[in-house]
Amino acid sequence: MKFESLLPLARRQPLMETAMLRAFGGDSSAFSVQLSRWVQSGKLVQLRRGLYVLPQNYGGSEIPAAQVANYLIRPSYVSLEYALALAGLIPETVHVVQSVTTKRPAAFDTVLGHFRYHYVKPTWFFGYDERDVPGGRAFVARPEKALLDLFHLSPGEWTVARIDELRLQNLETLDAALLLGLAAQTRSPRVIRGAKRLHAMIVDEQATGGDEP
Repeated sequence: MKFESLLPLARRQPLMETAMLRAFGGDSSAFSVQLSRWVQSGKLVQLRRGLYVLPQNYGGSEIPAAQVANYLIRPSYVSLEYALALAGLIPETVHVVQSVTTKRPAAFDTVLGHFRYHYVKPTWFFGYDERDVPGGRAFVARPEKALLDLFHLSPGEWTVARIDELRLQNLETLDAALLLGLAAQTRSPRVIRGAKRLHAMIVDEQATGGDEP
């Protein structure tokens, strides 16, 4: 397989897995050697074993970090502070893409960004959908679930003072009823307590129209 014949595929499907590449290049040891050579020469970037992208200097497109996160480990969805930043709920720029998965915890530091994965039980793997993100679409937690994931994965009680430390903004955009519904689905007393405190804060913010005191 010549590198030039790979370019149309890479433009249609920027995140390329080995099985997809083999469909074009043939299932042979020679093709595996060719892949390794392309990686060594910089014509392909290996994000993890079996997942490749075409670098931009060879015509590759810019890929949203959230979309990359979905591919690095599957199943997974983007959550926690990164999802909160996407929703405009925290003022800080978040440089590590954090995701939730039913697979083992993992971390990847790649040319496309830094990615961290947190394990949850299958019964906790809900409350996400495919959403618009800058540059494309990806599976991302609903803002309310991203907060509950944060409550769940961070030890300790989520008091009002601790929630305040998150410096949440635009609380009036949250669905207070959905927050409680998702919290009940977790069956975690600690998470439910935190959700009830946050619910009261959201209701208060919505009552005042999001105005500062």
